[in-house]
Amino acid sequence: MNRRGEWITPYYNGQPWFEKPILLYWIAKPCLWLFGDMWGPRIPSVLAAAAIYGLLYWFARRRLTPGAEIWAPLICGSSLLMVGASRMMLTDPLLVLCITAAVITYMEAIYDRPQWLVATGVALGAGVLAKGPVAILLFLIPAGWAFFRAKPGRPTGPASMASFALGVVAMMAVIASWYVPCYLQNRETFVQKFLIEQNLNRFTGGDTAHTIGPASLPYYFPILFLGFLPWSLYPRMMWRHRKDENGMRGILWAWAIGIFVFFTLSGAKLVHYVMPCIPPLSLLMADAVAQVNRVATSPTNRRFSLRLPIIATVTVAIIANSVFFWYYGSSGQAEAHQLVRKARDAGGTVAFYQLSRREKDQGTGSLKLRETSLPSLFLYLNSTALDTDDLEKIRSAHPRWIFTRRNRLSDDEIAGLGGKIAVDGTSYRLIEIQ
Repeated sequence: MNRRGEWITPYYNGQPWFEKPILLYWIAKPCLWLFGDMWGPRIPSVLAAAAIYGLLYWFARRRLTPGAEIWAPLICGSSLLMVGASRMMLTDPLLVLCITAAVITYMEAIYDRPQWLVATGVALGAGVLAKGPVAILLFLIPAGWAFFRAKPGRPTGPASMASFALGVVAMMAVIASWYVPCYLQNRETFVQKFLIEQNLNRFTGGDTAHTIGPASLPYYFPILFLGFLPWSLYPRMMWRHRKDENGMRGILWAWAIGIFVFFTLSGAKLVHYVMPCIPPLSLLMADAVAQVNRVATSPTNRRFSLRLPIIATVTVAIIANSVFFWYYGSSGQAEAHQLVRKARDAGGTVAFYQLSRREKDQGTGSLKLRETSLPSLFLYLNSTALDTDDLEKIRSAHPRWIFTRRNRLSDDEIAGLGGKIAVDGTSYRLIEIQ
């Protein structure tokens, strides 16, 4: 997209690509210019996580037990799932930021000033640009609970109705900033590929690559337990302090449980889909800790020290980064990126041959690591490339370089192409065509 000067239609290897909406690319494009291809694509998730921590601090300071504002960002920032996902180029950290902002500002509108509904609309519109219409569905779960069950009651009166209308207009304006020009450029392709295949089908199970089947119902129980470590070890403490006078904690519980149930019932499942549960759980845990500390006035009563979240933050960061760096090397991705950079620096056209998985079962919902087509290669190549499983297409294109897995081409086939092995790696080969 940067090479094309494109801001509306996402492109992948020279073709329109509608698997994700635009917000991640809008933020990543300048980050890629400024910080390069190693750090730049990851910066949007880092910024989103930092903004989430700031929102949690702000809301906890205004609405929860004194002291919770210190714990909320520390708890969220030391949760394993948040730490892991916030260092990768994913749409989910941005979605979590938008949902968090939307729910928090909506609660502010109910408990304080209806004018906050305008900010809610902006956040929801940004959420649709981050992940699609699912952002609105996720917001409606806690918002519906708050609308019917919050103690202040439903926002009424001319000021509330005007703010609600302005919020809807703001949301539609933000959504239209991309949906309208993208539809005008791509028409039916945009509707079919993005709205139907990537949004409707994902929830109903039409996305077979990320679908496990009926056996997936318990999928997110261990994921959320592990993802919220070490704080998932204290569920009784959170539940024991669940009641309050104004229903604030009830909204937070509806936010966490409702979204958890939504993704549990969804057909498509990936580990990071349940991330929107982490902010409300962090607020609930922070509020519970603040209440425990407030009443722990004697030395015999248990009191939580700030050393706990600090140690947890450092420990989880070390574990997450160690695992990711280990996986980056052991999975062969580090080697693949190194070979592609070598071809890029040497110049000439590149062909990717038979990188896709060979298994007939296309599902990814198992513990087995499967071969993928490594879409990140195009980022590091910084060019389009022939990506094919057909050897005859490579013969016709006659590229300078062929990048493939080690077991894909025999020595006779390489010789028949007029090539030689430039780099024979552990998992991949870079072949130069004479």
